[in-house]
This record gives sequence, structure tokens and C-alpha cells, in this order.
Amino acid sequence: MPIEVEAITPAAGLSFRLLRWQDNLREVEQIAADGQAVPFHGSGDHWHLHRETELTFIQRGSGVRLIGDNVSQFSGPDLELLGPHLPHYIKGLHASTGVSMQFHWPLEHPLCILPEFASLAPLWKWAQRGVIFGHGICKQIGPKLMAMPRLPPAGRLGLLIQVLSELAGASPSEMTLLSSLVFSVREGERHQASIERVIRRVLDESLGPLLLSEALHLAGMSKANFGRHFPRYTGYTFTEFSNRVRLDRVRRLLLTTNEPISSIAYAAGFNNLSHFNRLYHRIFGAAPSTHRAREAGHG
Repeated sequence: MPIEVEAITPAAGLSFRLLRWQDNLREVEQIAADGQAVPFHGSGDHWHLHRETELTFIQRGSGVRLIGDNVSQFSGPDLELLGPHLPHYIKGLHASTGVSMQFHWPLEHPLCILPEFASLAPLWKWAQRGVIFGHGICKQIGPKLMAMPRLPPAGRLGLLIQVLSELAGASPSEMTLLSSLVFSVREGERHQASIERVIRRVLDESLGPLLLSEALHLAGMSKANFGRHFPRYTGYTFTEFSNRVRLDRVRRLLLTTNEPISSIAYAAGFNNLSHFNRLYHRIFGAAPSTHRAREAGHG
């Protein structure tokens, strides 16, 4: 299945799409202008992109997110803003609640030419790489967004503009940029389906590590072709991407279980502990044992 290029159409009488879910990102509701919830088949749990900017508040739930070249664990409350054509994917989000607003406001949009909108320019720049906001902002803004489905159409638009203004004024300490690169993958590129199959397989924890030879077979591509195109979609070589996903998995187990570090590393496919320790330190800035001890001390 190729990366999905989602065509987003707001409900009649609305300028942006408002979605709500109460368990997972496939069983979603679109909120109509009159407040009615219309069942909707969402795309959030597949690698996809769209031309719209997306503001999503996850009230509760946890999972793994892939935003551009960022792969990370998260848990709610979580507030993220993603810019146009930024590939994204959330895996494992169940027993979750949240809302998402998707809007297409290019520079020539009537709203954007208003002088008041100049103050939002930094926000659009951050969104190109995906940005998440800190706990304080989640606590301040999250309840407002969860209440949006109950507002009339004009109230929703007013609240969205108000929230964006608050986010644009956030302190740098209250935000984290996700992707190290600016992505703008477009629809119709011939290798999308192949790369998407490999990405989904790497993120499937139940199947264990994926060898390069297996990835090439799954993609149906030559080694040279695969090596040339995989970084265009993920920002990493296949080996770097696979290591990053596995290290993030190791980190989660390291901080949430008492299993020996060596056992966790071997289970994730790292058979050389010296190599594992070097990679872990390079990504997370500390040795696994130091990281575990530090987190235990904070507990």
C-alpha cells in the first residue's frame, strides 16, 4: 500500500475539518457544522501526508510517532502541529481520545493576507518540521480544543485562531521541533509504495529486526536504488532508520522494566554490546546504564 495522500474536504459550511476520536485513529468522527458527529475512516495510523496544516491534541493514549525523520515514543497529553506535505504516522494509539483540526491556509488565503496574521509566521516555519508543545501549554490549550466540537462554526474558527496565536507566542522552552529536515514529499512518486512497506515492517515490534536483504525483497528494489531513495522519504539510510527505531524501543524498555540491559539489547537485535553502547550514547547522549540510573533517581 503506498503512502496515502489524503484528500481533505471540510464538512459543508466549514472552512476546516474537525475530527474527534475515542479509541483509535481509524475509527474517527468528523464534526459537522450543526455539531453532529459523522463516522469517518481516518488515516492517522498509516504513513500519509496532506497539503493541510494539522493541529492535533491527544488527551490520553500512547504510541510511536514517525514525523519526517523523527521516530519517538509519546504519551498524552500531547499537542503537535504539522505543516503541509510532512509525512507522518502514529502506531499503537489505542484507548485514546483526542481532536484534530486540518486547515489549508496558503499565503494567498484571505485570512493570511490580514496584517494580524503576520504574527503567526514563525508558527508556519516550525510546522514544516513538526513541533510538539510542553505540558504547560497542553494543560492550557487542550481543554479548549476538546470543547471545540460543541461550538458553532464561527466559534470554532475564532477558537482555532486564538489557539494558534497562543502557540505562536510560546516560549522556546515549551516547544520541541521533531524532524531535523524539512520534508515535502509529493504524491505520485513511484517508490512510495515500496518504501512504505519497509517502514511499516521496521515499526512492527512483533516481527523483530529486519535485515537489509529482507528489506530489499520487501521493497522489490535493487540495493543501489533502495539506498538512493529510502533517505528521501525518511531522512535516514535504512540501517540508520532501523537502528533508531530499535534504540527507541530499547530506551522504552530500559526505563520501564528491570530487565538486564544486555538482554534488552540482544532482544532488539544488537548482538555486539560495544557497538550498541556507542550507538545508544550517540543518539541519547548517555550510556544505557547511566540513562537508567538517572531516570530511576528522578523517580
